[in-house]
Amino acid sequence: MLRIALLSVLDGQSDPRKVPAPFRRLAGARLVERQLDIALAAGCESIACLVNVVGREVMDLQHRAEAAGARFIAIREPRKLSGLVTASDELLVIAPGILPDDEVILRHLAKPFILAFPEDPAINRGYERIDAHFAWAGALLTKGNAVETLAQLPGDIDAPSALLRIALQSGMRTVPLETRLLEEHIWLRDPSPEELAFREKSWVSGHADVAAFTAPGLAIAERMGVRLAQDTIGGRLPRILALSAALSGLLALSSAIGGWLLPAFGLAILAALLFAMEEVVRRVSNAGQVKPRVPPLIQAITILFDPLLVILIALASPEDTGWLRLFVPAILFGLLHLGDRISVPRWRRSYADRVLLTVMLLPAVILGVTQPVVAVLSLAILVTLFLTSGPRD
Repeated sequence: MLRIALLSVLDGQSDPRKVPAPFRRLAGARLVERQLDIALAAGCESIACLVNVVGREVMDLQHRAEAAGARFIAIREPRKLSGLVTASDELLVIAPGILPDDEVILRHLAKPFILAFPEDPAINRGYERIDAHFAWAGALLTKGNAVETLAQLPGDIDAPSALLRIALQSGMRTVPLETRLLEEHIWLRDPSPEELAFREKSWVSGHADVAAFTAPGLAIAERMGVRLAQDTIGGRLPRILALSAALSGLLALSSAIGGWLLPAFGLAILAALLFAMEEVVRRVSNAGQVKPRVPPLIQAITILFDPLLVILIALASPEDTGWLRLFVPAILFGLLHLGDRISVPRWRRSYADRVLLTVMLLPAVILGVTQPVVAVLSLAILVTLFLTSGPRD
C-alpha cells in the first residue's frame, strides 16, 4: 500500500492581477510548497499535482519533491489519477489555496478522515459546506478506490471537491476541528497579505528554536538572526551570512599568522556570531521540509571552525610551550564536544556556544595569558560534565 498526495495549483479567482492562492508565499515558500512539505511528512511517496501548464512554479515544486525522494507527476486531467492510484492505496487530498496545520494532519493519519470546521464561522470564510453543521477544512485522506469513481465523472470537474463528495457518500468519518485554528490564523484558506504576515510571524517564532540564556552567546546571536529572518526570509540572507562567516574566519587566520592576534580574535568572534545567526535563519527557512539540503559551505564551516580556534589559540600561546600549544586547546574542544553529546538537553547548547567562548578568550589574548586561561576553562568544563551529564542507561 502506498500513500499518494493530490495537490492542485488550479485557482478559480476572477482577478488575474492577483497572485493565485497556491503561489502566495509564507516564510519564503509558496503555499503549495508548504502543502508538499506536509504531504512528505505524512509519508506520501508520490505527489500528483493538478496543473494547467507546467511553469516555473510547478518545476520548483517538482524539484522540492524529488529532493526529498518522492515521485512527482503533473497532471492536467483528474481521470489520469486512475493510472497512478490503486484501490489499496491511500490518497491525501489538500485543496488549492489551503494552508493546513501540519500537526493536525499528522495526528489523524491512522485511518481515512475528512477534516471539517463548524459551519459558523467557516462558511463565511469561504469553506465548502458539507452538511447543516460543518464545512470542509480542505484536507481529507481517502482510500484509493475513490479514484475509480472519480474517473467516471466529467473531465472538467473540480477534483478535490469531487473526491470530497465521494468520500462523504461512502460514509467516511468527519473529524471536527477547533475554530481556534481559524481565529488564530493557523489554518488558512485563500489568505490575504495581512493573514500571511500574521502567520509568518508565528511561523518564525515557532520554528526558530533559539537558545536559552544558559548559552548567552548563542541566545543573543540567534535572536538577532530571528529579527533578520522576519524581515528578509526567503531571500539570500543565509548565503550572505555563511559567506561573511567564512570570510571572517579566513581573515582571522591570516591576521593571526601575520602576528595580529587581537584583530584575529575579534574576527573570530564576528565569524562565530555570523555563523550562529546563519544557522537560525536557515532553520526557519527550511522549517517544514523533510530533507532540507545543507549547503557545502555550511558543512565546511561546521567542520573547520573549531580547528581554526585551536590554531588561533596555539598562535597566541608562547612558542616555548612546544606541543602544549596545540594539546591544551585540543583538550578544551574535545571536552566541549563531549559535553554536547552527554549532557542533558538543557545544557547541550551551552557547550556549543562558540560566541561566548571566543569572547571569553579575547581578554586572555590582550593580557598574554591565553594558554593558562584555556587550561582553566578545560578544567572547569570537565567539572561541569559531572554536573550536567544525563543518567546512565
